[in-house]
Amino acid sequence: MGLISLLFLALVSLAQETKVKGPEKLLTKHAIDAIRYIDGDGRVAYIRKRPGVLGIVSSFRSEEFVTDSPQSDFLVVASSIKRKVIVEVIKNQHTAFNVMRTNKLMVFNWGETKGKEIGFGMATQLHIGDEWVTFYQPEKRSIIIKNIITEKDFSVKLGPKANPFFIPDVSMISADLIVYTDINDQGISSVISYQLRTGKTEVLHKSSQTGTRMELCQQSNYLAIGEFPFEGVNRGSRILQLPVVSSFNLGGFTTLYESTEQDIGNIICLDDSIYFIKTMNQSPELGMKTTDAVQLQLKNSQLTQKTNLGTVSQLINMDGRVLLPHRGAFYVLEGEYNLSSETLKNPSAKEELKLDL
Repeated sequence: MGLISLLFLALVSLAQETKVKGPEKLLTKHAIDAIRYIDGDGRVAYIRKRPGVLGIVSSFRSEEFVTDSPQSDFLVVASSIKRKVIVEVIKNQHTAFNVMRTNKLMVFNWGETKGKEIGFGMATQLHIGDEWVTFYQPEKRSIIIKNIITEKDFSVKLGPKANPFFIPDVSMISADLIVYTDINDQGISSVISYQLRTGKTEVLHKSSQTGTRMELCQQSNYLAIGEFPFEGVNRGSRILQLPVVSSFNLGGFTTLYESTEQDIGNIICLDDSIYFIKTMNQSPELGMKTTDAVQLQLKNSQLTQKTNLGTVSQLINMDGRVLLPHRGAFYVLEGEYNLSSETLKNPSAKEELKLDL
């Protein structure tokens, strides 16, 4: 999954733990609080240039391309393919505190400044070579699946919710098959497949009890399902791996990780490992716990603790770089951390063409 931007926002297990290795802080030529997305090598960055204005900065140019009210902010969503970019325009970011509100969605070609509006929603993701986009409309309890090229769209209606703040995770296995999370009115979470062509649904996995939530993340040959308890619920945690056998056939589950602890989760899938936030120690009597980022190797389920901060609550996947926001800084758990070089990089063919024009 591509996701996402820099909008500001023991142990009983099947795995073995290894020594903590401290991460480096992200270094860039841009102010950290202004970055909304930066690619893997730092060549292209989407920047909030001033209140209500989103710009794009590369080695050879800087342009403003989305302008809204000064109270608005932006969430920039891209994938590792980097063909399209989705911009969520968030109105009145600091005065309207509805976490389930919908935002205006705009699509742009990667690196370009002319785009179009594609609807209103939240929790936006790009899929299948950036030809498809999914987003959630909470007021309708519907997942929208839209083809960016043909503009044909589909809608999956979710059932009544015991949790009014539920936001589904969505993965797209093929151009005809999505997998998404849901929770019913009894509070049971599940992972469901949906075929766009026929409208057929199938429950792939369901929690055995209430008080747990499902998370999804995907790579080219596997889908991972994280099952984690809600805060304050005495449940264990686990991560399952589901190989994507073919476009329309999903194989059986393998348990990669299992623990009696109440982990936070926030899983991020890479080619050979999964990052997530684990509860390292917990004191129910004091209502306190320490949490850190860990890396789970797919080949042997080895677990490596990547931080020793004790208060980790969020991970971000940005073009394969795994970021950890913590007290005004961003730590890099995976990928290049130093993007502050003043040396100009060779432009891509597309950038050279624009310069000649």
